[in-house]
Amino acid sequence: MRIVAPALAVALLASPVLADEVGLVGEAIIGSASRHATLRLVCDPAHAGLSAALTIPRFADLSSTFDFDAFEGPSGTTKPLTALRVAGANGVRSMIAPASGSVAADPSTSYVLTVAGPKRTESPLRGIAPGLAEAGARIVWTQSSPRAGDASVIATFPVTDAAAVRKAIEPCVGP
Repeated sequence: MRIVAPALAVALLASPVLADEVGLVGEAIIGSASRHATLRLVCDPAHAGLSAALTIPRFADLSSTFDFDAFEGPSGTTKPLTALRVAGANGVRSMIAPASGSVAADPSTSYVLTVAGPKRTESPLRGIAPGLAEAGARIVWTQSSPRAGDASVIATFPVTDAAAVRKAIEPCVGP
């Protein structure tokens, strides 16, 4: 597995327009293992639009349970193996999309899975965006592995600061 910065981070660094982002802290369960995990929602209205990045720390010891390598690089899987569900007071919203992945540049013991559209207007996250900024909502990222028999990654994030999420994603999805 090679160490590369996530494509999203590279695009943001190359962009003269600053992107808005917010981070959420939660837990990822992979088989019988659990990890603290982070979910970054990034809005780059001039380029990538709305995207989401799930960071799983200490992923290397989970490689026998989940095929992280399958998501990496240009030859990585393009199968829609990512399901995001947002449950809140206004109901449940969900979407399915492909994710790309890479070993994080810092720390290199983490793995990042990213969901982003090919164009800013085609973000698969647009349909669930209103729920992301709902007070008390719960975001669940379920990542299936393309390798038969593997456990799925199930990461859960409570929305504890809806105003911060709304502020970060609003330029990409509107009020």
